[in-house]
Amino acid sequence: MKTLLVYKSETGFTKDYVDAIQRRIPDIEIVDIKHFKRKMVKQSDIIFYGGPLRNNVILGLNKFLKANDLFGDKDVFVFATGIQPIDNEKKENVINANGLEFYHVRLYLLPGGLDINKMKPLKRKLFSFAMKKALTSNQMPEGVDKTLLESRINQRLNLVNPSAIDRMIEVYNVVRGRRASGKDI
Repeated sequence: MKTLLVYKSETGFTKDYVDAIQRRIPDIEIVDIKHFKRKMVKQSDIIFYGGPLRNNVILGLNKFLKANDLFGDKDVFVFATGIQPIDNEKKENVINANGLEFYHVRLYLLPGGLDINKMKPLKRKLFSFAMKKALTSNQMPEGVDKTLLESRINQRLNLVNPSAIDRMIEVYNVVRGRRASGKDI
């Protein structure tokens, strides 16, 4: 039985979870989305995809889902990392923004982080511009300390929590056990 994990990580927070998963599933094959090939899906029984969230869109997921015709009876886990609070409304927004209601996948939202110093130059510039605009306008929620927020924009915010993958690994182990025993999943 083969397990594959495909991922995209721009600032390292998704990769932190990939590393944590690899520690818990040592025989997993890890592939950056840049090197992903459809044949990898054919050769795998259980597949993970992980990527960062931007405006509810899981980056790189569309490239991964182009292989959905090969998913068939495979078990697919999708996880996304972001800095927004995770609740049912957020999960529903992510499902809708990525069209996941049309796929049979398990979705997990994980706390990520923000490090504008690791962003590509154009994204860094756009993010900084948007933050400065928000700070100088009346768009900030009441009670937000603008001075504190402005001083922290260039600081790395790391919300990664390795125990956030516990439930996903638990489900993976059940699925893997059922597959190994030949029981209907």
